[in-house]
Amino acid sequence: MLGKPRIRDSRDTKRPYPLNQLPKEYLTEIGKHIAYLIAMGEKGLTGEKWEEIFAKSINGVQLGRSLGLADVIKDDFSWSVKTVKANNPHVQKKIRIISGRNNVNFSYGIENPLENIEQTGEAVIAIFNERLKTAKSNYKDLTHSFLLRSDDLTTYTLFEIEAYEIDSKTITWSVNNNGNFEGHVNGTHCFTWQPDGSQFTIIYSVPDDALRFTIKKPEPLDFDVVIKEIGFNQSWVTIK
Repeated sequence: MLGKPRIRDSRDTKRPYPLNQLPKEYLTEIGKHIAYLIAMGEKGLTGEKWEEIFAKSINGVQLGRSLGLADVIKDDFSWSVKTVKANNPHVQKKIRIISGRNNVNFSYGIENPLENIEQTGEAVIAIFNERLKTAKSNYKDLTHSFLLRSDDLTTYTLFEIEAYEIDSKTITWSVNNNGNFEGHVNGTHCFTWQPDGSQFTIIYSVPDDALRFTIKKPEPLDFDVVIKEIGFNQSWVTIK
């Protein structure tokens, strides 16, 4: 067995860090930014704010507007960055991730999605795959990065998986009592698509080797102390 050969462009395709092995210094930066948010009185962590924190922590760039599925880039590699609430991030086994709004009418001219359920489901998956291919065609690779967070912003699970196209042929579609499409693979519910709003959700399993960590919750900064520190006075307010 010869093993994997060394090629001349191997440095060009080497990821900034191994998949699902976030370096300690990056994790420390994440903790620093979240602690700052809490100290500033923030009660939650939005998806957009998490993209910003992740990008800063790995010395990457937040795109601001996703390119395909890509939200953050570094060294021409890209990440699709998502965060979800969890009652107990350290023990949760599955998460539901909103991937986007897959409008089958706009993309394929399907006006009545119930007319042909399998065809509609295939269209939903094709839209996702096209977004994935857009990211991969512009960057060297795409990684899904997921953060589970507790409601009090102290407990977290972070994991990454390779981004890959979904094989629509493996999915069986049905419509539930709420009128939403459910996609099953080998009898397991993996996808949900809502005709009303076109929201597409993917269900992922949390791997055993996910990074589980906690952050000490700082006391909120005192309002009067901050006002004094920034030197605020009545001249800052101008009436026009």
